[in-house]
Amino acid sequence: MRTLKNRHMKLCAMFVLSLVIVSWMYIHRNADYMNCPCPEVELFKQQGGHGVIVTADPERKQFEKESSQERNSSEVSIIMWRAKYVHKMCEQIIWNASYVHARTPVFFYSKPNGLLACKSPKTGSTFMGALIRALNQPSIDKVSGMFLLGRNKIHNGLHEVWDILAAEPIKQSTLTGMITRDPYSRLFSTFVDKYFLLGRLGRELATYLKRGFREDRNKYCGYDITFQEFLDYVVFLAQSMKELNEHMVPVSQLCDVCNMKYDLICRQESLSESISEVLRLTKNVTSSRLNAIRKSINTTSPYASMHSLISSHIFDYNNHRQDCPNQLSFMRKMWKAFQVQGLVNSVIKFPEGIFARFLFVEKEAHAITSAILQVIQSNPLSKKQRQQQRLSALTIAYRNIRWQTIFNLQKVFKLDFLLFGYSNYPPDMYNITQTTNGYI
Repeated sequence: MRTLKNRHMKLCAMFVLSLVIVSWMYIHRNADYMNCPCPEVELFKQQGGHGVIVTADPERKQFEKESSQERNSSEVSIIMWRAKYVHKMCEQIIWNASYVHARTPVFFYSKPNGLLACKSPKTGSTFMGALIRALNQPSIDKVSGMFLLGRNKIHNGLHEVWDILAAEPIKQSTLTGMITRDPYSRLFSTFVDKYFLLGRLGRELATYLKRGFREDRNKYCGYDITFQEFLDYVVFLAQSMKELNEHMVPVSQLCDVCNMKYDLICRQESLSESISEVLRLTKNVTSSRLNAIRKSINTTSPYASMHSLISSHIFDYNNHRQDCPNQLSFMRKMWKAFQVQGLVNSVIKFPEGIFARFLFVEKEAHAITSAILQVIQSNPLSKKQRQQQRLSALTIAYRNIRWQTIFNLQKVFKLDFLLFGYSNYPPDMYNITQTTNGYI
């Protein structure tokens, strides 16, 4: 009896001790998390001799207040005001732009219109590239076709300048612009597009992690990589001063924002509203060309977006088919990506019967797009629902990411958070009950 009683006492003691340990870990975990580097922190710890010193929190808040008052009392557009705000903030920081190792800035360029736009992947740069091409087209009849091109054609180097070649266009330009995006959203978009689907970057990371392929109904397709592993890889490359792919580089550095002093700074989250202002400010655009561009944007936007994506996915698949021999498996992943991006209602199941009849080649891009749009119309999403679905996917993706990873991302993307006004914490939605293991 005494032995049984002693056993119970030992079990109770172990249980209490476990509670104490778990509580201690939770408190210190959250204490560390809340002490992560934020835009309000005065000193950004140096790594490898590259650091950032920013203004103290009271000074920053005072400038924001004054700038907001100026914005509300003037006729300056929000994208011009945002650029002015960034210029002011750049005067108050000491920044070595080589904090991460990356390529030099690249710009889309329209010489006839004096428009120079920074090329920053996953911020709407494909659309901006299409817009520059539409401005540069000799024939107005070809304007609408520019918004239907796949991104591999948009980003083929034409209508672009970089390095030393950009010096003269910058001097000649009457209008310079760039697009920003929330770093957490941009990283997730990169993961979906370049690692969840097929491509060179996904294969490189899988090789680095010594991983194989993911299974899809007893067939392999794509790479056995989690979102957690991808984010840790970004941090590793940045901290090791290894070159980051342009899709992972902070936009503030990718566009050299403090040295360029842009006239306009748009946000990807409200790009459609900003584009009309960009067009209004662009010089030497005839009314007929302007109307053609606006018509193309307004009437073909959903179709153009889907068609451009389909063309790009067909191109990527046929270049990396060996990583997913069964094309239906890839189409199933593509369908999931469309749902994450808010293009397809998440309740619509993958229409295998429709996709099975396609060979998934470039000449079928129009037919595949039309078929998908017909399926989408069976249960369409409103603008608000699309936003909610994207936010839900984003929140679920970050829900189980380790706090140390978030801590490190806050350091890598420090200036993006500071200069462009994004929260340095991932999105959170308490009403989401789904769980994730790191995959989408």
